Amino acid sequence: MTASQLIFQRHGSLLLTPGDGRDALVALVRQCAQLRAVVAGNYVYDVTLIALWGAAARGVTADTLLQRLDAAGTTPLPAGLAARIAESIGRYGALRLVELHGQLTLEAADPVMLRGLGERWSARIVGQVIALNPAEVGAAKLAAARAGWPVIDTRTPQTGNRLRIALRDNVALRDYQREAVDAFARGGNGLVLLPCGAGKTLVGVAAAAQTGRATLVLTPSRSVAEQWRAAFLTLTTVEPQQVLLAQTGDTPAPVTLATYHGATGGALAGALLDYPWGLVIYDEAQTLPADMFRLAAAFQTSRRLGLTATLVREDGREHEIAALIGPALYDVPWVELERQGWIAPAICVEVRVPQTDNPAQSERYKLAVLERLLARHAADATLVVGTDLASLTRAARRFELPLLTGRSARDTRADTLAAFRHGSISRLALSRIGSVGIDLPSANVLIQFSGTFGSRQEEAQRLGRLLRPAPGKVAHFYTLVASGTAQVRYAAKRQRFLVDQGYEYEVMDAADIPRVS
Repeated sequence: MTASQLIFQRHGSLLLTPGDGRDALVALVRQCAQLRAVVAGNYVYDVTLIALWGAAARGVTADTLLQRLDAAGTTPLPAGLAARIAESIGRYGALRLVELHGQLTLEAADPVMLRGLGERWSARIVGQVIALNPAEVGAAKLAAARAGWPVIDTRTPQTGNRLRIALRDNVALRDYQREAVDAFARGGNGLVLLPCGAGKTLVGVAAAAQTGRATLVLTPSRSVAEQWRAAFLTLTTVEPQQVLLAQTGDTPAPVTLATYHGATGGALAGALLDYPWGLVIYDEAQTLPADMFRLAAAFQTSRRLGLTATLVREDGREHEIAALIGPALYDVPWVELERQGWIAPAICVEVRVPQTDNPAQSERYKLAVLERLLARHAADATLVVGTDLASLTRAARRFELPLLTGRSARDTRADTLAAFRHGSISRLALSRIGSVGIDLPSANVLIQFSGTFGSRQEEAQRLGRLLRPAPGKVAHFYTLVASGTAQVRYAAKRQRFLVDQGYEYEVMDAADIPRVS
């Protein structure tokens, strides 16, 4: 095989071709860019502020990075791109949060930066500083992020209560997991981006063990929080009584697990904010709800780790997440982990279903397609998911599928998920609760049956339910889309995201699905 090449493209992106030595080039490019697409084996990266600030947080200087890129490229580094990299890294550290004698201030190398934060803040500039109270830290950081400036928190971080914790002797990190933990250790605060199924929870648990301080884990749902508790108990030496799945009225424990919803108000929120954490982990950070943005800043004296498969948000608030948690410290292409066997390969198919003016008839068409797919994968562990609860419920009744929704009793949900994991049931219908974080490693088929107006973020999460590897496993990911409707446009946008990750996406008519006799 010929040597891989690093090509600088005119619009500022970086192209890596297949070949020998690509791993070393990927490691270099990941210091300053985020993967945008995989096209015919070529990796296309975009140089972004989030990635460049992550490099600066890890101690990479602009001069060093520019020299390495220039030496690795097939042509000289374009002057415009070099200037953008230098200017962006130079912004890191120009705005600082400082606490002196109990007074909190936002300090700038140049007062022009402060005036760019907006009228609320510019009216309070004195020299090169703005006086703040602790409750304003989050708002100030968000304003700075919107203006293109990261805020470096120079306050002495609270160490948090010590926690006696270590990974068990039989727990071994994969190379990329160790790299992610080490990147966090060097960067201090920030985001680790790994595809679903690649073991982000183990990365978080290992980071907690390395930090050795009281740890708060915030999750999108109670089911996910329960999985985190099981992970701490099975992967580490921490005592069971030290791991708490928090509810209102609880006193925080050295390892506390809470949902984003539970942490946004009431007595529990107050208790969590007052506790001396050494580490706060934001699981599925891309799902950070709007009302959590305010509270995220309240933990700024703790070390912060965000875990996510993708930072993509339809509301465009990726930079704000990075401002509150930290820059991107580590990510790896999905196709690389698939090539190495750490996540399962996937076949993605969009099935076009006829749409009529009669809703009942249209649903009958969809049910007929679902019947064919279930028959085709009769021997597989299959998830049928949807956001239209009424339609999903009818499908579950028709095909006698156990159904879990947000209204399902906690014990019912736990028992049903356990039955699927252990193989005593091989089919399961899930509402939106199945989109994020639920660990179902045996699943190898997923059919999106209803509610196909979802986001790219949801598409990545749902595919992720299938990516836990197993010998010989190939995942099958189906989406049923009504022909001639707005669903086609939404599906194309989500499909583009998966194609950019390197997945091939087939579009087929419902009539082309073979019948199984």
